[in-house]
Amino acid sequence: MYYGGDSMVVKELKEIFERDREVRFKLYSLEYVIKEIDNQITVYPILYETKKNFYNSFEDALNNYTVYNESIIDNINRLIIIK
Repeated sequence: MYYGGDSMVVKELKEIFERDREVRFKLYSLEYVIKEIDNQITVYPILYETKKNFYNSFEDALNNYTVYNESIIDNINRLIIIK
């Protein structure tokens, strides 16, 4: 479930993404990228760039990309934004 910006982390992720069209974060032991490519939102771990998942929106990516069977939004409190 997307929190609609209630979380400060979600708000900051969205602000960085809207400004740079890319945001990097660390979750557990891997670093990930959410990036806009050809009008699609792409999410992938930096170490495994060939394992890209594509979504229609930023919110869709947060809700549907999973790490250890949990969505990014479900792990939002464990996420560390990389600047």
